[in-house]
Amino acid sequence: MTPVISTTTTSIDPIARSRSLAPARVLVTGAAGLLGRELAATLATGGQAVRGIDLAEPGPRWPPDRWVSGDLRSDDACRQACDGVSAVIHAAARQHHSRMPRRGRERFFHANVTMTRTILRAAVEAGVGHFIDVSSDMVYGMPRGRPFVETDVPCPIGPYGRSKLEGEAVCAAARGRSLIVTILRPRLIVGPGRLGVLTRLFDRVRRGRAVPVFGPGHHRYQMVAVADVASACAMALARPCDGVLNLGSDDPPTVRELLGDLCRRAGTTSRIVSMPCGAANAALWALHAVRLAPLSPEQFRIAGADYVLDTTRAREQLGWRPRFSDAEMLWQAYRAYLETLGAR
Repeated sequence: MTPVISTTTTSIDPIARSRSLAPARVLVTGAAGLLGRELAATLATGGQAVRGIDLAEPGPRWPPDRWVSGDLRSDDACRQACDGVSAVIHAAARQHHSRMPRRGRERFFHANVTMTRTILRAAVEAGVGHFIDVSSDMVYGMPRGRPFVETDVPCPIGPYGRSKLEGEAVCAAARGRSLIVTILRPRLIVGPGRLGVLTRLFDRVRRGRAVPVFGPGHHRYQMVAVADVASACAMALARPCDGVLNLGSDDPPTVRELLGDLCRRAGTTSRIVSMPCGAANAALWALHAVRLAPLSPEQFRIAGADYVLDTTRAREQLGWRPRFSDAEMLWQAYRAYLETLGAR
């Protein structure tokens, strides 16, 4: 029995099951999230008929007849969402955030595997021809002294990365049944509305406080703009390919250069302060032991290392090239953060 066959299910509102849906070519999971919203705009601009599924209510970009309010662990919700579509972009995932449980994180993130298995099974049953899985660079694990390439053996160091890698295995097992599976591994996705691990950084910059970096800050911490990830998904729809593709920015600067640029643009008195890597990691491990660490070990263990993905394959197979630099996408995210504060 392959990993695609078995899963747990949950029930959904029978009213949601019976709702009439408009025809659509592409289904986007996690449609209420940062990437899902960007995908809605990008695909609609390209003339695609798009349907979304999420636990949240649809935003203004999603008409009710193109929306399924449902749990991706539910067979019924996934079957309804996949009905009549020819491609699925699976962007839904549980990620690191401030409200996730302090205990049982392995179980918390394992929902990513269950969601992938359930939506993929529904896609196969519905005769979907192309499945795009938005995975994560976190499947790679610790840096290896050079940019990661897709042929590197994954070795995740935390529950989120392990869940994404297991989800990839579920997707790979579905190949060969009239289904093309494209797996995208983006670096940290950044854009207007993206906060998460950036919230504390933006708070310090806004208040003019010191911005600590691991070591001298000469390492690179690559990111990728949400608009560029959405563009890669659209290109993958147009040029379907089986396989794995990295996504990341071009020529990422050093962390010191990147954060220094943000502080200058923000016009604050913040300055970059170096912390010895050993001492910083020891302090974060101690805080983690008492559940007070601002980052998970999966995040802070790579925070002081050169972490870059090689995107040659995405360029060659999709014709994709990122439009936004790390400095520009971080600045846009910071401006959106300020707008959010002003709206409160």
